[in-house]
Amino acid sequence: MPERPEVSLRPFESADAPAVHRWFNNPAATASLMEQRAAFSLEEAEAWVGRAMDDSGEDRKYAIVVEGHEEPVGFTALYGLFRQTAPELGALIGDDVRGKGVGRHAEALTLARAFDEFGAHRVYGRIPARNEVAKKTVAGLGWKHEGTMRAHLRREEGPPDDCEIWGVLPEEFRAAAADLLPERGAKRTSISDSS
Repeated sequence: MPERPEVSLRPFESADAPAVHRWFNNPAATASLMEQRAAFSLEEAEAWVGRAMDDSGEDRKYAIVVEGHEEPVGFTALYGLFRQTAPELGALIGDDVRGKGVGRHAEALTLARAFDEFGAHRVYGRIPARNEVAKKTVAGLGWKHEGTMRAHLRREEGPPDDCEIWGVLPEEFRAAAADLLPERGAKRTSISDSS
């Protein structure tokens, strides 16, 4: 099995706008997103990055950094933190690093933050039913399919897409992601053993 690339998350920086512009104009990356745009200008990318840098609200966005790449290759997000309801995970791999475990690792790092840093009791996601890659990724992190909203996503070309609801609890995630976050599992064990 080929070695997984080193993946990390970092806060967004204003210099990331060209990368964001590239991702949202990559048809292969955006084809299976929940919401799609006809165009995304550099000015819109700059505004998007400005909002991503703001951590005063309920949302957090993280740039995905892969060893050997000068710019971030995508992002993950947690939407709706600090509520009684669970936060939602969002993700986009905008550059050509798909199929190498980058998305799974980045989502695992984001989920670890949701549970360990923000104290989320669960995380959920909405996934277009035809996005088999996203469903396989979350299933590999312990998520369960919880239901389907039929014809939920209107599309310019073709019939509406169904939208599936997936969710994961902390213990399900920790068991499934132990191979990606072994040091976190060890810390948790020692903390729970001492209490």
